[in-house]
Amino acid sequence: MDNQNCQENKKPRVINIGIQNFYNALESQDVKCTQIQWVPPFKQDEEIEELLDMFL
Repeated sequence: MDNQNCQENKKPRVINIGIQNFYNALESQDVKCTQIQWVPPFKQDEEIEELLDMFL
């Protein structure tokens, strides 16, 4: 089997971070994929953090 045939037979494998619709689209096309639920960390203003600490 030559190199071109090897490349044509390979299916992509994807790690999807965050966007569920993209994962669903890949999965519906029988692409081997893994979904990682991730959102960027949220940084509170220091004053807000102190107020929340007082109340919580």
